[in-house]
Amino acid sequence: MKLELNKKLTDKKYWIETSVNYTMGRHNAHIEVVELIKKYIPKNNTGTCLEIGSFPGPFLATFGDLGYELNGIDYNPRNKLDVPLWLKEEKLKVGEFFAEDFFNFTFEKKYNVVCSFGFIEHFKNYDEVIQMHCDLNTHNGMLMITTPNFKGAFQQILHKLFDQENLKQHHIPSMDTDLWKKILIANNYEILFSGPFGGLKFWVEKSHKRNFIQKTGLWFIERIIIRMAKIIRSDNRLYSGYLGIIARKKP
Repeated sequence: MKLELNKKLTDKKYWIETSVNYTMGRHNAHIEVVELIKKYIPKNNTGTCLEIGSFPGPFLATFGDLGYELNGIDYNPRNKLDVPLWLKEEKLKVGEFFAEDFFNFTFEKKYNVVCSFGFIEHFKNYDEVIQMHCDLNTHNGMLMITTPNFKGAFQQILHKLFDQENLKQHHIPSMDTDLWKKILIANNYEILFSGPFGGLKFWVEKSHKRNFIQKTGLWFIERIIIRMAKIIRSDNRLYSGYLGIIARKKP
């Protein structure tokens, strides 16, 4: 499937430039995603897992811990060598890693788990992108998708004030798990989890330029939110940091 350029909010150049300083490793900053994987994805010592948009692959290691052979596709040329090398150093099973455009690539097989983290929200036709995830699943396969929750009023206001450039790279209407559920149910999936998660959380793209007022305001906001997060433990669409869905394809 070739994606129309006007439906992409980012390009290959953007992703390579923003990830130039990325390192391979397990990211403690996103431990909530790891916990969600462990809670809903079953162990499978003969299963295969594909991550779409897999560079630098911090979450793949968790699927590897569960026994899956790991596979991935990403624009970034480092995805083909650096990510599998790191995963092998972690003593995990490694399959195939492609440095290709997902929308112009033909997969030769299907996978027991198909996942993406912060991928679908960069496309205006996110519904078609979700469908492409579904098409790569085996029968009885598992699908997991997460995005940041920029649609929540609390999150959206703060990003407009302090992270406008980054916000423009995201299609806000795509951040709606109710819409994702409809697509998956139409594809004969059983929904295991759907909704906001991660608690009160706020982050910005550090590399983007900000004026003095924005930098000062952001310094105060980040410290206030750290304190608020210790009090507010529940999840809510208005302020939770992430949105996610996990589903199993029915026989």
